[in-house]
Amino acid sequence: MSEYTFPFNTCEKPNKNGVAQPYSSLFNLINCIIIFYFLLHANNMHTFILFFSILCFELFHSFSHIIHIHGSLQTNVVHILTYCMNLSLFYLFYSYTKKMPSNMFILYLITLVFFDIYSLLNLSLVFYILSQAIITISLLLYYFPLLPAFIKKSIYQIIFLIGIAIFLVINEQYNCEKMLSIYPHFPYHIFIEIIVIILFYVICSNFYKL
Repeated sequence: MSEYTFPFNTCEKPNKNGVAQPYSSLFNLINCIIIFYFLLHANNMHTFILFFSILCFELFHSFSHIIHIHGSLQTNVVHILTYCMNLSLFYLFYSYTKKMPSNMFILYLITLVFFDIYSLLNLSLVFYILSQAIITISLLLYYFPLLPAFIKKSIYQIIFLIGIAIFLVINEQYNCEKMLSIYPHFPYHIFIEIIVIILFYVICSNFYKL
């Protein structure tokens, strides 16, 4: 695909009437239920804030697959909600460890944010998904030594799942038309949604214990 814009080019052929992408929206709604369950079992405010930001992301993500709004509104809102998730993750780690990042690490994050904004304005979706993923992984690795063993184990899983999700997004961007030419009614985008369900389950089922 020469251009990949969320949610219009996600690889489930949209309906002209009714729910635009019913399979993708269904999987996202299932994810919302799982996240909401762990939200109710959050042990403290910083965990609650993280889960609430993830839930807001997934609710709007679900809405975006149900109704396609012309223009870049949905892409921009999802992107802002991704920042909210990363800020919430940082707040959780800071609240648990009581450790502020070093000046060098803050400068590194600021550089990533500038690259992310540049990518959003000038490059394809893959680049600003990648930049947000690098911010998330950087926070996980920076605070890794200060976290309990069960969280450290989950961090390996989280990074692995993020890597799979990015691979699937890249595959969708470049091979969606070819895949749809073979099976035009198969909702290929659900493979990404399944990985996201597993990813958020791993995060919620472990981080709610902090």
